[in-house]
Amino acid sequence: MTQHTYDPGPWSGRLKKTHHPARQVVAPTGVCIRARFPSVKARRMVSCEQLLERDMLYLCEFASQVIDIREQPFKLQYAMGNKVRRYTPDFALTMADGSILIIEVKPADSLAKPDVREKLLHVKDAMQRQGRQFIVVSSATIRAPHRLDNLKQLHRYLRQPLSIELLQLLRQLKTQFGCQQPIPLHQLKAAAGSSEPVLRLLAHGQVSCGLDRLITADALITLTKQEINYVFVDSL
Repeated sequence: MTQHTYDPGPWSGRLKKTHHPARQVVAPTGVCIRARFPSVKARRMVSCEQLLERDMLYLCEFASQVIDIREQPFKLQYAMGNKVRRYTPDFALTMADGSILIIEVKPADSLAKPDVREKLLHVKDAMQRQGRQFIVVSSATIRAPHRLDNLKQLHRYLRQPLSIELLQLLRQLKTQFGCQQPIPLHQLKAAAGSSEPVLRLLAHGQVSCGLDRLITADALITLTKQEINYVFVDSL
C-alpha cells in the first residue's frame, strides 16, 4: 500500500508523518494523468490521478475552512439495484470545525450523464446513512474562468510563510491607503517596492481581490482579509 509522509509543521518538503490511501492512487490504468501536488495544507505531496483532481487541490489550498487534505481516504460499499458496489472518494477534507467533508471530483460532461448521476446519488445516500458529509464538485466550479489561473499564480507565494516584516508592511500600507477603498496593484507595488509582498499577502488571505479576473497591474486590492468558500458548491 502506498505510504505518504509529511512534517507536522509548515511544509518544507521533508517527509515524516504518514497517510495511507485506501487504494493505490497511481494504478497502471494507462489512461490516468498522474500528478504529485505540493500541498501546504497537507504538508506533503498529495497524489492525484487526474489533472482535474490536481486543480481541485488549488481551491482547497486557498479555502481557509480547510486544514488538512487526504486523497483516496477510504473504501465504501453501497447498494445499487441488486448489486453491492465499491467506491473510493477522491478526497477527504478536514475542516476548521473538526468535521470531515468527502469530495468527489467530476468533469461537468460526465456529471450530465444519467448513469453517473444515479451512481453518485446512491453513493451520497450511503454516505449520509453513515453520517458523512459528501459533495460532488464539477469541473465548471473548479475551472471557473480566470480563478484557477490566479490561484496557480498565487500558490508559490502561499508556500512562503508569513513573516513579521510582511505583516509590518501590511500595517504601513493600511496607514497609507486605508482599508475602505480598493487600491490598484501597481500603486501598492510602488509603495512596497515590489509586487511580490503584495501577492504574498493576497495568497495568505491577508488582503483581498476579486479572482474572476486575471490579477494584473490594474487589479484592485482591498487591504482586508478575505474568506473563500467556493470549494463547497455541490454540483450533484
